[in-house]
Amino acid sequence: MLKKFIPFAYAKSIFDVDYENLRKQGVTTLFFDLDNTIISYDEHIIEGERLKLLEALNQTFKVLIISNSKIKRVSNAVEHTGLPYVHFATKPLKRGFKKGLKKVQSKRSEVAVIGDQLMTDCFGANRMKFKAILVYPVVKKSDHKYTRFNRKLERFVIKKIMKKYPKLYEERLKAYVES
Repeated sequence: MLKKFIPFAYAKSIFDVDYENLRKQGVTTLFFDLDNTIISYDEHIIEGERLKLLEALNQTFKVLIISNSKIKRVSNAVEHTGLPYVHFATKPLKRGFKKGLKKVQSKRSEVAVIGDQLMTDCFGANRMKFKAILVYPVVKKSDHKYTRFNRKLERFVIKKIMKKYPKLYEERLKAYVES
């Protein structure tokens, strides 16, 4: 069960993900979490360098935004990009991920999920047999109450992983914990 929380890889931010390596491994589709992965909770729209990155990636990959946030938040942030999105995804449950798969017409083996939370993004991605890429939150201090609760659970789970799977911890989680 603990292995379901371990990401495929860690990157400091969406700008540091090795997208070329993902492409070489057969990934054709990228599901990005919105809040604190692309923009902070205090920001309302994807713009600037983050928008340019998503537009560039959309030339090579199918890109979808997947969020547990409500429709108003997600549509306001994403609609101007023209990218497909899933709001109120209820991650880590499978429902939102399945909706995303249907929207972009991809197979599970072709999807990587990029997100800042072990408990929702990584666990949900692994449950779907996607590749989970964990990134450090854009602004950790802006986390909502439920996210702060998840981060406490996350610390507990990471300690368990460190004891049971020290090699995987070193390879995939240590840099995240130490950032």
